[in-house]
Amino acid sequence: MRAALAVASSSGGAKVRESLVDPLLLKRPQVQWRNHEASLDVRELQPISGPDYSYVLQEYFVPQAQLEHFVAGMREVLKAHKVKVANISIRHAKADPGTLLAWAREDTFALVIYYRQGVSPDERAAVANWTRQLIDLAIAHQGSYYLPYQIHASREQFLAAYPRAEAFFALKRRVDPSNKFRNKLWDAYYLPPDNRANAKEL
Repeated sequence: MRAALAVASSSGGAKVRESLVDPLLLKRPQVQWRNHEASLDVRELQPISGPDYSYVLQEYFVPQAQLEHFVAGMREVLKAHKVKVANISIRHAKADPGTLLAWAREDTFALVIYYRQGVSPDERAAVANWTRQLIDLAIAHQGSYYLPYQIHASREQFLAAYPRAEAFFALKRRVDPSNKFRNKLWDAYYLPPDNRANAKEL
């Protein structure tokens, strides 16, 4: 992991990884059992942040049949914006037909991006830009994205990726009509009863 972080933080890191790191890694079996990964010390991830940067996660979900095309599009977006990617892992998620905010409406592949980003307003705005491009890409491939990370998606993107969100919001209005329980995700996408009435008037 430390080698990956060093590669992601340097300007010529991609070429170093391609010519030196990857050939060494690919000499060994590539399957990592989940129990092995879970047993690693959290210090393996260090350093995860500094005064002017942070390592961040994003995750996208696409149906199995869409994986190859989505990966090709993701590659183009990440290259175009020179994203400092340390690692992308792929896992399988089974269909979850019952959950209102399910990211896997059918069997999907989940792609987790671990990358380095700056913390200045301009750098954060740049991340928001390419993140919305990846969200559009996932939606175009009948997929979705993981909600709890940085909130960059527009409300339209959120509703497209999570088509049962309005049913979830209706439940929220029934059990919490005063909108007492809230967080940044609710603030970004949920229209409480008063706001809904104002929106209709406009």
